[in-house]
Parts: sequence; C-alpha cells; structure tokens
Amino acid sequence: MPATVSFRKSIRWIPDQASEPSDTVVLTGGKTGVFLDVRFLKDSNEIEWAFAGYRSTESEELTKFTHLIDSRTEDPLQVVDYGSNTVLSDGTILEKGEMMNPETGSLTAYEEVWQDESSDSNQAIFLQNVKYTSWYARVGHWQLALGRDSAGVFWAFQAHSIDGDWMVVHNLGVTNSGTVTLLPEDTSHWAEGKVLEWNGDRWLVLEKE
Repeated sequence: MPATVSFRKSIRWIPDQASEPSDTVVLTGGKTGVFLDVRFLKDSNEIEWAFAGYRSTESEELTKFTHLIDSRTEDPLQVVDYGSNTVLSDGTILEKGEMMNPETGSLTAYEEVWQDESSDSNQAIFLQNVKYTSWYARVGHWQLALGRDSAGVFWAFQAHSIDGDWMVVHNLGVTNSGTVTLLPEDTSHWAEGKVLEWNGDRWLVLEKE
C-alpha cells in the first residue's frame, strides 16, 4: 500500500452535532502503519492536538492507534484510541470509536469523517530521532513534524508544497524566529531502517518510499 495523506472533514462528540474546529492532517506509512497526526485550530498557530505512533488492525473492523508522543500528555501509552472505519458513498471515511474528549476529560464516543489521498510520488519518508522526542514525515505535497524539547515544550508544524514551493501552513514553537527546518528535497541517500545525521540530531528512517 502507498503512504496516504488524510484530511479530517468533521468530528462529532456523541450526542453533539458535527463540526470542524481544526485543520487536521495525518500522514500514514503504507508499510509499517507509522503515522503523524497534527491538528491546529483553524486560522491560528495553536495546537488542538498532535501525536505520532503506529496504527494496527485489531480485527476486521477495529483499528488501534498507539501514541508514542502526544501533545496532551507525557505518558502517551496511556492514551486509549480505537476506531472502526466505514467507506461512505461519497468516498469519505466514517471513523467511529472512543477517545478522551479534551473539553470534558472523559472517554467519549465520537464520529470523524476523513478524506484520504494516496501518494503518487516517491517522496514518502518518516523519521524519528533516536531520543524518541521528535518525528518528521513527508508524503507527496505535505510535511508534518512534531516533538517535545528538552524543557518539555511541545512543538509542531504543517507544511504544504504548491508547484514545488513549500509553504508553512501552521507552526507552533519550532524556533523562536519562526523558521522551520523542512526535510531536504533529495533523500535518495537515506535508507529505510538506517540511522543518519541531520539537522543537528541522529534520526532513524522508519519508512521510505
């Protein structure tokens, strides 16, 4: 399977009405299930939620999302995140499950509608630094990154490429100057499963197309 780019169209906390308060982009590897999920409140640089880890199929209908880093907690493995997916007639995906509602602090049933796009390029790559504090991914025309610095401050960004020019869509806490370090255009010398030196750190290539 190719890596995918997913955009959330709406979320509904049962029994409330559906809405979409965020710009949510998810990049998912097609081989390992590694993913980055970064959600910024619309028209702002405020993180609504950002996390990364691995998705796995628990049964024919149930998918588990294991969080290995999470903007809402420094104990991400305690996050409960399961969902079941149904393809709707318009091609979007309805995900149903239970997760923590940040407004109430309670485990709550939810419904999310997603639009998935397959990557038609060879530019899919997923990295995690060897300290397990930072994650980067690029799939097609989207890049996401997130992490927690040595002071415990969480950072993240979303970037989108139009006609080969990258534009940072949202950015919180990456640097004091607001400058974002994007993945290099040429990663042909980066090998899946290998550790490399880049951007002042050591990184493991988790997946690469």
